[in-house]
Amino acid sequence: MKTKLLYFIPLVFLFACNTSEKKVDEEKIKVIAKTENDYLIEGKQIAEATFKVLSTNLKNVMAEGGVENAIKFCNVNAMPLTDSLSDYYNVTIKRVSHKPRNLTNEPTALEQHIIDNYLALGTVENMQPMIARNEQQKNVFYAPIPAKGLCLSCHGIIGETLLPEHYETIKKFYPNDKAIGFKEGDFRGMWSITFKQ
Repeated sequence: MKTKLLYFIPLVFLFACNTSEKKVDEEKIKVIAKTENDYLIEGKQIAEATFKVLSTNLKNVMAEGGVENAIKFCNVNAMPLTDSLSDYYNVTIKRVSHKPRNLTNEPTALEQHIIDNYLALGTVENMQPMIARNEQQKNVFYAPIPAKGLCLSCHGIIGETLLPEHYETIKKFYPNDKAIGFKEGDFRGMWSITFKQ
C-alpha cells in the first residue's frame, strides 16, 4: 500500500505542475491577444495624433504664406508626413475619400463599401469608428473625417469658402481633383489605419 502511494504522489504533483503551467500559458495568450476595443482605442489615438501633426503643420504654413503656400505644402509633404507616422506606429495610415484630391487617396473596394455605409447614415454625428478585417485579413480602424473650418479654404464651395484663384492653383497640382464642395461638418472622407500585428 505504501509503495502504491509513493507512485501516486509524484503523478499528482506532475499533473498539478502541468496544469499550472497551462494556466500561465493561457494567461500570456490573453495578454498578447488584442480585442476589438484595444484596436479601436489605438486607432483613435493614431488618427488624432496624425490629424494633429498634419493640421499643426498646415496652420503654420498658412500663417507664413496663406492658402497658396498650404496647397504647395500639402502636395509635397502630406504623404511623407503620413508615411513617417505609419512607420512610427507600425501601421499603414491612409485618408481615403469618395471625393479624392490625390489619386493615392482613392478607396479600395472594401473602403468604398464602408464609405457608402457612412454616407447612408447622413451626418457625421451618426458615424462611429469601427474595426473590420480587410482583404488580407488584417485588422483595420475606420473612422469618419469631418470637414472643419480650416479645411474649407481648399475643400469648400468655389466662390464661397474656396476662392476661385486658389482652386486654379489646386488644379495645377491635382488636375483630377474631386475634393471640393464641402461645408463645415460634412463627411470629407475617412481614416483607414491598418494594423500590421
